[in-house]
Amino acid sequence: MAIFGKERLGIDLGTANTVISVANKGIALREPSLLAVEKQTQKVVAFGREASRMEGRTSDNYELIHPLQHGAIAHFSYTKQMLAHFMSASLKYSYSKPEVVLTAPCDLSKVERKAIIDSIRDLGINRAMIVEAPYAVALAAGLEVEQARGKMVVDIGEGTTDIAVISYGETVKSLTLKQASGSMNDKIAQAVRNEHQLLIGDYTAETLKIVLGNALYETDDQDHLLVRGRSVAQGVPSQAKVSAALVAEAINEVIGQILLGIRQVLEQTPVELSADLLETGILLSGGGCLLKRLATRIEGEIGIPVRSYDYPFDAAAIGAGKLFDQLNYQSKQIERQARL
Repeated sequence: MAIFGKERLGIDLGTANTVISVANKGIALREPSLLAVEKQTQKVVAFGREASRMEGRTSDNYELIHPLQHGAIAHFSYTKQMLAHFMSASLKYSYSKPEVVLTAPCDLSKVERKAIIDSIRDLGINRAMIVEAPYAVALAAGLEVEQARGKMVVDIGEGTTDIAVISYGETVKSLTLKQASGSMNDKIAQAVRNEHQLLIGDYTAETLKIVLGNALYETDDQDHLLVRGRSVAQGVPSQAKVSAALVAEAINEVIGQILLGIRQVLEQTPVELSADLLETGILLSGGGCLLKRLATRIEGEIGIPVRSYDYPFDAAAIGAGKLFDQLNYQSKQIERQARL
């Protein structure tokens, strides 16, 4: 039982959301990566969903802070407090020091890795490791990462898109893009402002992306959505009918950057591993992969089979939790070979 042993946590510390899985138990927590701070005292008064509910509904005495920006930690102190709160909520009945695997973008430097590890060890962590997000997704999906065969993972998060080719237990080639799901929201909000002179928030932009967004927009699609915001000219509440065509045009640039990134990684990948991808295909994960017909567009333009992970929001956290099992398996294999 966990109360007598060490709990093992897989933590996907994302720009928009934090997901925590407990090994052999499943997802324990999904919360926005957000906290509310009282400006005068700099004291944190709310985390996650509770902080999110305060957005736009409090006085100027409080500030909402996203401690992570584009996959990187922007505020270490607030990130530590947020992690401590979320881990405590995930381990309600455990009194042991947990072991933690934390996901990170592929381009995280050694200095940044050490800073993150040092920070979370201050929270009383027994053992801490960092794994690249695409590798964790591959573990979650049950891909045979130990085989000397190429597998590609494209993890489209809120702040970054991580693209990686994995073979023989390691990442062979990878690329991290700042163009991701959040960038699509920004482009949509900008397009609505330009077209309708209407200011909308991120929540409304996200809604437009979910309802009207389509990676393969067809001109006969005449869908519209009525959205509310604030008039740019008059500064008063206003509304407008936003078309699917406008949304498709807005997000197309971001999709193009992701496609370009996939091509760049493929160009740098050894020929033998590239050939494997014709059979193993591309695995999509992260909230951005839920964009309608994105897999179809990538497959059509790249020419490699594409599929999406069944639980894209949880993939990285689930895979991080499985890393301990993989490490134990590897150590047993090494021990077995040493005895031969």
